[in-house]
Amino acid sequence: MSPSAFAFAEAAISATSKTTTMIRYCVDPDWLPYEAIIDGRHIGISSDYLALLTDYTDLSFVLVPTSSWRQSLALLQQGQCELTPILNQTPKRDEYLSFSDVFFKSPNVLVSLKTQPFLQGFEHIGQRTLAIPKDYRLVEYVQTFYPDIKTVLTMTEREGLAKVANGDVDVFVGSMFSVNAYIQQHGLSSLKIAGWGGPEDELRIGVVHAKKDILEQINAGLAKITHADHIAIYKKWHNITVVEDIDYSLVLQILALLSLCIFFLLYRTIDVTKYNRHLSEHNKALQQLQLELERKNNDLDFLTQHDPLTKLYNRHYFNQTFLTDARQHDGNNICLIMIDIDLFKAINDRYGHATGDRVLVQFADILQLSVRDDDVVARWGGEEFVIVCQHVDIQGAKELCQRITQELQGFSFDNNIKVTCSFGIAVLGEHEAIQHCFERADMALLQAKKTGRNRYCCA
Repeated sequence: MSPSAFAFAEAAISATSKTTTMIRYCVDPDWLPYEAIIDGRHIGISSDYLALLTDYTDLSFVLVPTSSWRQSLALLQQGQCELTPILNQTPKRDEYLSFSDVFFKSPNVLVSLKTQPFLQGFEHIGQRTLAIPKDYRLVEYVQTFYPDIKTVLTMTEREGLAKVANGDVDVFVGSMFSVNAYIQQHGLSSLKIAGWGGPEDELRIGVVHAKKDILEQINAGLAKITHADHIAIYKKWHNITVVEDIDYSLVLQILALLSLCIFFLLYRTIDVTKYNRHLSEHNKALQQLQLELERKNNDLDFLTQHDPLTKLYNRHYFNQTFLTDARQHDGNNICLIMIDIDLFKAINDRYGHATGDRVLVQFADILQLSVRDDDVVARWGGEEFVIVCQHVDIQGAKELCQRITQELQGFSFDNNIKVTCSFGIAVLGEHEAIQHCFERADMALLQAKKTGRNRYCCA
């Protein structure tokens, strides 16, 4: 850290009220949506949680700017930073940090080119090259449990994803939220999520040992954060697509807001009678908020298993239901059908993404109307879908593909767009792992696309 940046942090501490405990903290400056430093300002999920802890504890937090996650870790080890707001606990980090309770969880995912097969997990990477950001917990995990995997360490998640897109490495592993944000933000349509990347992130606040006495206060503050707060932060930063320019009037706005808050507190102290008169109305509003929170919780449960655009089941539901225990599906005469909308990128390029989204919704409706009640339809990602047909033989699967093709021919999409799709069919063999059957269906889909599209191929 430069002397000027450290002096800035010290000056901010000395200028703050003596009634609060000031804590210097460092962040990863390039890890959106979790956290980042933009023009010297801390933004992201961890910023919102620190703001809540400022309200719920006697702690105040002063950012020590850094240029990389590695520099932040170095300052934590040197004691120039006393806290970092969102990271995983590891044995190596236990040497110089004490950790709070878990307050945010997120899965890690494998990312590859769309031309690569579905991998599911580290055990299927084989001879492929895996990129991992330096100093991330996943480096220790892979080195411990999968030492034979060829790894390339990158400075950031952004660099790792770029290497996959450019063909320099085969697979990248990183956090699902940050990977999703970067792929959308930079239009990396050649990439796909190819599997799950080890244990999910269990994110905590890390405090240097010299300040571990504040952990009790931090955990108490985290416990005060409501479900509504968690959901609001999740929705604010989930699927972030654009980083806006910094509003340089923000400092003035904050000062104005603080002045209004002070005036409001004085007003409440003087006019308690008026406040009591409105208390009944506030209670009614609180009851309404509780009802709204219950509805949001139900919505969140739905979102964990469904695609927000098409309302079909999502990849997470498919993996949990069909890939976690293949033995339970033995003998059920299962067919897997992989579907890809032909030349969908051309629709987006010509008519725009809004029209493309409407086409995806209409296409999903056609799939739902074409299948039986016990068939499962899921959106795999982008323009790819998967159908799981139970108690159906190969001929029944072919007839379903033909029925969908006929429905598409007679359907009027937005702007009179003509939509066709390609199918890959595979029947689950006796004692065959469903993961292997899925890969065969994926290869059959690739064959259908290579041989002219608007057709089905069987594995």
